[in-house]
Amino acid sequence: MSPTRLESRVAEAAKAALDEQGFVDPIGVLVGMGWLTPAGIEDWRRARVPYLEKIVDANLGKLSRALLILRRWAQARQLRPSETVYLSRTRDRRPLRFSKTGDRGLERAYRTHWVPARR
Repeated sequence: MSPTRLESRVAEAAKAALDEQGFVDPIGVLVGMGWLTPAGIEDWRRARVPYLEKIVDANLGKLSRALLILRRWAQARQLRPSETVYLSRTRDRRPLRFSKTGDRGLERAYRTHWVPARR
């Protein structure tokens, strides 16, 4: 079965992020796919935007599928999940939200970076 256009786009952005950063994260993939801008990320990190999904240029169904594809892509390459804390760039350094609902599983999926296994 040939990959869908979304699978191809996620894989391409994930590979580019891994090559450039040495790890893969959802934010890097979303930027690579053109669904998220660096300016939008900065607004979110400075708590000018209440949650990341609000500024992603894709509907929630596509976004959810992209996160699932990313996880499968990373697991197929035996990358190791590493949960990362995202704090605002404000005085109170509060944790940043990724989703409107704040669902724990979804928040964890956004916070997960995929790194090469140690050798």
